[in-house]
Amino acid sequence: MSTNNNYIVLARKYRPKNLIDVIGQEDICSVIEGSIKLNRVAHAFLFSGTRGVGKTTLARILAKILNCQEVRGENIQACHKCANCISIENESNMDVVEIDAASRTGVADVREIIENINYKPVSSKKKIFIIDEVHMLSKQAFNALLKTLEEPPEHVKFIFATTEVLKIPNTIISRCQRFDLERIDNQLIIKHLSNICDKENIDFSVSALSMISNVSEGSVRDALSILDQAI
Repeated sequence: MSTNNNYIVLARKYRPKNLIDVIGQEDICSVIEGSIKLNRVAHAFLFSGTRGVGKTTLARILAKILNCQEVRGENIQACHKCANCISIENESNMDVVEIDAASRTGVADVREIIENINYKPVSSKKKIFIIDEVHMLSKQAFNALLKTLEEPPEHVKFIFATTEVLKIPNTIISRCQRFDLERIDNQLIIKHLSNICDKENIDFSVSALSMISNVSEGSVRDALSILDQAI
């Protein structure tokens, strides 16, 4: 394995870049793919589930697909080569705003979004707001967001991710296309870890990977973090 100073942890290095790469959430990926092909994309998405099952990853993949300059017809995979894909990957795209609600919970943060939504995208097809851990928003912030979420401009999409969907007001949930992500099956995690070990030239035993999978409790991110420690 490389020992250079720019080592990237496995969870980041092998983060899925396309819907086809997301493990354990095939049904959800299929629905998203179908909605894009039929041009029936919701104005707001809600991805819920426990840690490390792909909520934020799906949000970022969806943002790239909706803004990729090469997506058309039956081809709904982001190209990762156009300016929009590259800037979203580098987190420098002005039209894709990612907010961590755990640290920005107030109504002022939501009002900042509301004030900006009427402006057209600078360089992308859609202006996309990704709000992670959205359940952490205050009651006042949710109320401020409600009307905008009900009738957003055509060029705006909201993507929410949460580990505690029961803390989100039903009025917000009812305005989103909701996807509940499942914990990843142990056998899928073992296969994923095995593939990564092969790519990294790491010797392993199936029993060791099985132990890591059991401890990860269905979280791919946790499994990769433990694998990093084991290596």
